[in-house]
Amino acid sequence: MHEKYNLFMKLYLFFCLVSFSAGICAQNFIVTGKVTSNGESVIGATVQVKGKINGAITDVDGNYRLALDNSKETLVFSFIGYQSKEVAVNGKSVINVELEEDVAQLEEVVVVGYGTMRKKDLTGAITRISTENATQSVTSVTEMLRGTVAGFSAGFGTSAKGGGSMLIRGEKSINASNSPLIVLDGVIFNGDLVDINPSDIETIDILKDGSSAAVYGSRAASGVVVISTKQGNEGKPVINFDMKIGMQNLTRNQRPFNGQEYMIMRRDEKIRSNPSRPLGYFHNPDNLPQGVDLNTWLSYTGASSDSNLAEIWMNRLAFSTTEIDNYLAGRETDWYDASFQNALRQDYNVSISGKNDRVSYYWSLGSINNQGIVVGDKYKTIRSRLNLKVNVTDWLQVGLQAHYATRNESVDEVDWAEAIQASPWGSKYEEDGSLKFYPNDDNMSTNPFASYEQRDRFNVTQTFNATLSAKVTLPLGFVYEMNYSDYNDWQKNHYFDSSTSMAGEKYKGHAVRRNNSAHSWMLDNILRWNHTFNKIHKFDLTLLFNLEKNQTWSDKAENSNLTPSEVLGWHAVANGTNPVVGSDDTVDTGNAMMARLNYNLMDRYLFTASFRRDGYSAFGSNNPYANFPAFAFGWRMNEENFMKTVSWIDNLKLRLSWGINGNRSIGRYAALANLDSEKYLHNGSTVIGIYATRLPNENLKWEKTEAYNVGFDFAFLGNRLNGTIEAYYMSTKDLLLTRSLPDIIGFSGVTTNLGEVRNKGFELSLNSVNIEHKNFKWSSSFIASLNRNEIAHLYGEMVDVLDKDGNVIGQREDDDIQNGWYIGHALDEIYDYKILGVWQENEREEAAKYGKEPGDFKIWDVNNDGEYLPEDDKVFQGYKRPRFSFGIGNTMEFFKCVDFSFFIRSDLGHKSSNSHYSHPTDYYYDRVNAYKYDYWTPENPTNEFARLGSNTKSPSFNVYKNRSYVRLQEVSLAYRIPNKITSKWSVSNARVYVNISNPLLITGWDFWDPESLSPAPRTFTFGINFSL
Repeated sequence: MHEKYNLFMKLYLFFCLVSFSAGICAQNFIVTGKVTSNGESVIGATVQVKGKINGAITDVDGNYRLALDNSKETLVFSFIGYQSKEVAVNGKSVINVELEEDVAQLEEVVVVGYGTMRKKDLTGAITRISTENATQSVTSVTEMLRGTVAGFSAGFGTSAKGGGSMLIRGEKSINASNSPLIVLDGVIFNGDLVDINPSDIETIDILKDGSSAAVYGSRAASGVVVISTKQGNEGKPVINFDMKIGMQNLTRNQRPFNGQEYMIMRRDEKIRSNPSRPLGYFHNPDNLPQGVDLNTWLSYTGASSDSNLAEIWMNRLAFSTTEIDNYLAGRETDWYDASFQNALRQDYNVSISGKNDRVSYYWSLGSINNQGIVVGDKYKTIRSRLNLKVNVTDWLQVGLQAHYATRNESVDEVDWAEAIQASPWGSKYEEDGSLKFYPNDDNMSTNPFASYEQRDRFNVTQTFNATLSAKVTLPLGFVYEMNYSDYNDWQKNHYFDSSTSMAGEKYKGHAVRRNNSAHSWMLDNILRWNHTFNKIHKFDLTLLFNLEKNQTWSDKAENSNLTPSEVLGWHAVANGTNPVVGSDDTVDTGNAMMARLNYNLMDRYLFTASFRRDGYSAFGSNNPYANFPAFAFGWRMNEENFMKTVSWIDNLKLRLSWGINGNRSIGRYAALANLDSEKYLHNGSTVIGIYATRLPNENLKWEKTEAYNVGFDFAFLGNRLNGTIEAYYMSTKDLLLTRSLPDIIGFSGVTTNLGEVRNKGFELSLNSVNIEHKNFKWSSSFIASLNRNEIAHLYGEMVDVLDKDGNVIGQREDDDIQNGWYIGHALDEIYDYKILGVWQENEREEAAKYGKEPGDFKIWDVNNDGEYLPEDDKVFQGYKRPRFSFGIGNTMEFFKCVDFSFFIRSDLGHKSSNSHYSHPTDYYYDRVNAYKYDYWTPENPTNEFARLGSNTKSPSFNVYKNRSYVRLQEVSLAYRIPNKITSKWSVSNARVYVNISNPLLITGWDFWDPESLSPAPRTFTFGINFSL
């Protein structure tokens, strides 16, 4: 290994020496010396003349030789992983330097839940993300995290609002939530992530293993995302401005057939569905098939030669009067282009922060005004945050962390899916200028602009979250902290469809008012004790007692046939003849106790043990409480004496952890009987009766995940290369499932604990500093992960296993075919009929045996019995979630003022259904448009696409295609304006930047974006950031 290291360093030295060779021609004073650290030679250290470009690199023995212009220069000695040192020459010809290790990286403090730890003392799987110098145009936390953490996945939010789901280390539950717990500034956050301004975030810590997450017990089975917002820094008040302006456009266009192509499709569908019609009957008279002349074509309907041929043809194709008139007039509507747009994005933020010996403060205000790529998709939000800490005395600190957000989503977007089906010869408006409800006159395809243009909507959400804290420093190393958090959410969602609108016409006007609100509070009482004995025994004890309560209120009022006038719309919902009201209130409570002890022996052996006991009101009266223990061990092997001589290893740590966490993400009343109401006649009067639909379960208990993790942290070559390797195994038992019951019992189902899901995976994270010179630095990152899960058990019902002769040869646990859950298989495994191709004309007789005809998909008859049965012919043929993911990032710094970076990410090995290959039975190809996909005809006998209106119902199946992709996710270029230029205006840290999100995608998937499965944007952003 030492020989490989020396070879690497020799190549590195050669590159660096060539870089410095241009500046040594005119130098006449020679300085030599040796660079060491802890008595060991430092290979490849940079010796730079301060303020100049000439310098030298230490050789394999740590020696250097440098020519100077004079003997009055100052030398700067530096190397990655060490603190730089400046030494004045002052005529000395020999200068030896001892560099000290820069332990800043290992001394970095990481949030671990109800406290912090030095990074080097961690025993769990925790990954930190810093938001420094971020240039993306994002509206939520999930967009910041996409692809940046091994084992973590975030959905691709393609709307103006952005956002998306999050998943840590795969799916662990079948029915309960798999979303991670969110902790904001030390307190569990119950709100929407879009209310947290990314510009306010300092760091994000992802807690992935069972031990790290166990301190949150009841809600941590799917991992924890810990968000820390910015605080005030020492010094004078700093005002920071940040502005981002961007433009989005649509990628991967999926157009429908245009006007001429649509007519050909209609022709082909008519030929297919009307085989008795003579040859050429549905053909364009200007393009008749061989053997059919115009007179013959006219004779089919007894038309004369002076008739309007185009009108005759379109009538045969069953076009409407509107479509015929528009075709004859040459008026084609491009619904697709009308539904999508180039979208403007605006993001403005200002903050004021500062800190002195008594007060630390940070205040921010941010505004976003985004359009989406779909016309009508708009999102506006204003977000403000205040972080305040006051040292009242030397033993008492009080704090306030508060944020307010308002979201405006008051516009309905164009129904782009409906636009795909609209006839290009249909009309958007009537002749009088009013919106045309059915552009094709077919009472099927509705106008995609109906809600966008006709609905009056008011949809505004306001949230306010505040945490009051007090920290008391007690004798003997004890610290008591109290946090009270109060969260409030108010939503008003009102809309009105007038009597002249498409949605309100049949109601003679329809008004709806929905008011939703939520309130939750949480109280944390925390006692910490930290003490060191004999300089080698370090103890860190945390005790917690927690209380919480969550409530929601929902009210709805709607009415129609508003009288005497509908001009007030939803403002006068009471003035109608058909009132409907409804309400729904919920409440749940919880409490918890937790103890955690961290023990550090000689900064070498690290132990963590924790125990948490949780109670939650949603579980059965017999099992409201559950216990969640955890244990972890860390060994810093590089601190052992036998490793001291290995100079190229800077950090090597083994971590082992085990923990149990819970999942309580079920309905608040899942353990109780569910009641419903029904109207019926009794003695000639209408009365309302109440009946139970769900059986109660007093024994309903917690779903628990037991997790094992082994990890290695390493840093080599002066921290030039560092990273983490993780392997994990998890087992989730007592799954929270709703079990269907026989009708004879009188209940539809019961929520119960059944089954087991197992989950395992591997993660790799690497970071490297490839080159570091005065005017150029290049660093890289690489992450990779894979995850596998399987259903180990379900309901425990056993079925016989038969041999080919029908004899019982054993038993196995039964599958749940209806839900697609199979014992021994993954939750996301695809189990369906396999497509072998398309039946061709020469296979008509064979196809008929299966109820098929040429142009239908050929399904594999596994046992060749002449029929398709799920239990016999469905096979496993792929997975819905990625089997392997990776990300590659590169950042380059030029002349200490220009930054260039790009990030590539990939998800591989998964599939999804694409019905547009099958042209399914229930699609009306003779009346509506479709995506521009090929299709089978006798003249176009493709083996990949089915015929129009193909038989997809007997049996029902899907066509699956590979969704693997490699995406260039971000490209960014930033320029930091030198302070000597900006200081004259009292401006500092000025930076301008441009960023492109989603500029390139490589995939075999041929529909919308393979990640989002919907229209996805490419975003161009220009930004300015500076401080006063």
